[in-house]
Amino acid sequence: MPLVLLLTAFVGCVAPEPEPEPEPEPSCPDSVPGAVHLFADGFAGTEGITFSDDGRLFAGDGTVLVELQPDGAWDVIADVPGIIGLAYWDGRVIAATSDSGDADGRDGVFSIDPDTGEVTRIGPGLEGANFVTVTPWDTLIVSDPNVDKLFELTADGTVTTWLDGLESPNGTAFSADGDTLWAVSTYANPAPVWRIPVTDGTAGTAVAITEYEPAIVPDGVAVGAGGDLYVALILGGFLDVVSADGSRETVAADIGAPASVAFGEGDAWDLCSIYSTSLFSDELFRVEVGEVGLPPVR
Repeated sequence: MPLVLLLTAFVGCVAPEPEPEPEPEPSCPDSVPGAVHLFADGFAGTEGITFSDDGRLFAGDGTVLVELQPDGAWDVIADVPGIIGLAYWDGRVIAATSDSGDADGRDGVFSIDPDTGEVTRIGPGLEGANFVTVTPWDTLIVSDPNVDKLFELTADGTVTTWLDGLESPNGTAFSADGDTLWAVSTYANPAPVWRIPVTDGTAGTAVAITEYEPAIVPDGVAVGAGGDLYVALILGGFLDVVSADGSRETVAADIGAPASVAFGEGDAWDLCSIYSTSLFSDELFRVEVGEVGLPPVR
């Protein structure tokens, strides 16, 4: 065989480079679903909670924003009046606040630099701002359970009504593909869990997939990696998991007034736990749930 043909045949027999192995999905073999642990205390009563994209944990304690460490220690980052819901957006902590009137500039949505503590008001006029969620199209959805609307807030401070007619909306979270926004109603009677279809940033017709009795008071939500919605129920003192078909079960009970919730993120935190604020106590809890979370849009 001529040398050229021999070399050609040899090259044709060389095996292609193998495809790289995909990163294994985080698992929770040691998690004890339903186990509730006191994580931190000494607060006036916590509500909002959020992780940063580099694994820092922040919570709202009445009128201040605090940063927590994995051992439960915490420090005040900034004074933020009426702080309720938190998110992390473009390198800053976003706080939804609610206060008595707009004249003193104390309510609306604020942006906080987590390193310097600088506080900037970005959402004036949202007097009952309660929960805040970053959208896949880089704006904010802001809820107010005292009105039947979800608002949209842009980076330049423009506020518009994103969805009208949703009774007493509070906690919200997006699905992995961004084509669904989950929302819960707090003061409605009964209090639904809503599935809201989203197309090109526009809300479709909300569908109630399950309902709670009003005395339970649904509040904050978080999405698991499998797509289920975890719902904190303040006066019930428990954490439910709700599937897309509306079926639900209680994951953990005897949590002191759980309000806002966030899955652990980053190397220093338990990825198989939900960290829960407590509206009426001085505590913050870690609840084992047996799956990792879906990181929220940032």
